[in-house]
Amino acid sequence: MSPNPFAPRKYGELHKVTGRVYIFRNITNSSFVIGGRSVAVIDTQVNFPAAQEFLKALRSVTDKPIEYVINTHYHWDHTNGNQLFKDQGAAVISSKLTKEFMGIRAPRQKEFLAGRGFELGPDPLLPELTFQGEHTIDIGNMPLRLFFAGCAETDDATAVHVIKEGVLMSGDTVMTGSFPIFGQPVWDEGLQGDNQWIDTISKLISLKPKHIIPGHGPLAHDSEIAFLIRLEKYFIKEVRKLVEKDYSLDRVLKELEPRLPDWITGLPIVWGTPRYAILRVFRGLTKKRNDPEPGWQKFKPSAIPQKDVSAYLKSKAGKEMPQDFLAMAHEAAEGGDTVLKLSILKKASEVFPQSADILTVYADALIDASRMEASVLEKGDFFQGARECWHKVLSAHPDHVGALLGKGRYLTMMAYRSGDDPKEGMKLLEKAAGLKPGGRPQAEAEFYLGMGYRRLGNEAIAKGQFGKALKADPGFKPALLAGQSY
Repeated sequence: MSPNPFAPRKYGELHKVTGRVYIFRNITNSSFVIGGRSVAVIDTQVNFPAAQEFLKALRSVTDKPIEYVINTHYHWDHTNGNQLFKDQGAAVISSKLTKEFMGIRAPRQKEFLAGRGFELGPDPLLPELTFQGEHTIDIGNMPLRLFFAGCAETDDATAVHVIKEGVLMSGDTVMTGSFPIFGQPVWDEGLQGDNQWIDTISKLISLKPKHIIPGHGPLAHDSEIAFLIRLEKYFIKEVRKLVEKDYSLDRVLKELEPRLPDWITGLPIVWGTPRYAILRVFRGLTKKRNDPEPGWQKFKPSAIPQKDVSAYLKSKAGKEMPQDFLAMAHEAAEGGDTVLKLSILKKASEVFPQSADILTVYADALIDASRMEASVLEKGDFFQGARECWHKVLSAHPDHVGALLGKGRYLTMMAYRSGDDPKEGMKLLEKAAGLKPGGRPQAEAEFYLGMGYRRLGNEAIAKGQFGKALKADPGFKPALLAGQSY
C-alpha cells in the first residue's frame, strides 16, 4: 500500500553512531559530537526549519552548550542553519576556502537552485573562524581534527576526524543511498575527468575510521566506498574514450546512455543522474580556458519531453483559437500521450503568449509531468517553465484564480515536502480562496492552505481547512486522505 502523500511528515531522524557521536538524517546529513565540556555540530541543514528540528533532536540527547559549528563545504544545504546555532552561542568555523566560496561561488549556485524551485531564504551566516590546511579543536577531552581533504564534489572539501570515537565526517566527498551528484551544474568542480575525487576518497579511507558519516545518505561502509570509486572510474573511463574520438556531447549521450550497465541504472535517483555524470565529466575534459560561463547547465538537454506537432496541427486545420488548442491538449491527455499534450500547449503558449488560460493550463501540465522525473534537479526544468507561465499571468491578471492556485499549491507543497516555510504559497492560496471561486477551485484553495498549516504544525487549523475543502467539493479525494486519523 502506498504511503499517504498528505499525512503529517517527520523532517529528519536522529541515529546514534557511537556513545558520543550522532547523525541527523534528512535531505542533508548533519551530526554532532558530545565532549566533556561542550558539543560540536558538523553542518547545519538545508533550511532554517530543518535546522530547528536538528537542534531539537540534539537537545533530546544533551543539554551541554554548543561550542562549535563546522561547515564541511560552502553549499547552502550544509550551511543554512548557521545563524540558528550561532544564536545558541556557537562559533562557526570552516576552512578559509569555504568562507571565500560562500561569498564568491554560492550566489551563482543559489540563483540556479532558485530557478529549480528551491526558496533558499537569506544567505547563510559566514564562518567567523577559519583555518588553512588543518586545525584541531577540543570540546573537553574530545579532540576533533579538521582538515582539507582535497577536491571532491567541491574544491573546498573539509573532513572532520573524531579519532577517539573512530568516526570521520566526510561531507559530500562521500554520498550513499542514491546516485551521487558529481558536482553542481553551474560550476566547474566535481568529477572533472581526472582522479582528484578518487584521490580524496583514498586519503579519507587511509585513516581507517570505523564509521564514515557521508554528506547524504546512510553511514558509508567499505562496500559503499568501493562502489562510489567504481562508479567514478566508470564515467571517467567511458566518457574519456569518446572525447578522445572527438565525439560531440550529443553523440556521447546517444552512445553511452542506452548501454549503461544495470548496476548503474538500478540506483535510486534523488539529485544526481547518470546523464549529469556524463555531462560533468564531458565538461571537465573539454572546457576551454577562460570560458566566461562556468558549469555544464547551459549544455544540458531539457528534461521536458517534446515532439514536432506541425503535422498534427496541420491535420487540425481551421482549429486555431486558444480553446481549440486546449481541446487538443485535453484530447492528447485523454489518450495518455503526455508528450503530445505538452508539445501542443508549448506551441499554444508561443502562438498566444498573452492567453492567461493557456499559460495556466500549460503550467499545471508541466507540474503534473514533473512527476515523471525522479531527480529533484531535473524536475527543475518543469518547475522553471511553470513559474515563468505563472509570472506572466499574475503580472497581467493579479486575481487570476487558476494561476494563484497553481503557484500557491506548488510553493506550499514544495515547502511541505522539504520542511521549509510555506507562507509565500499560503498567501497566494488565501487570495484565491478569498475570491470565492466555489466548487473544485475553492476546495483546492482551502485544502492546500490546510497543507500549509500542517507543515507549520497546526493540526487543528489544518483539519478545519480540510473540512472547508470537503464542504466546497465533498468528493475531493486529497482532503479525504489528509483528514484521516494518524
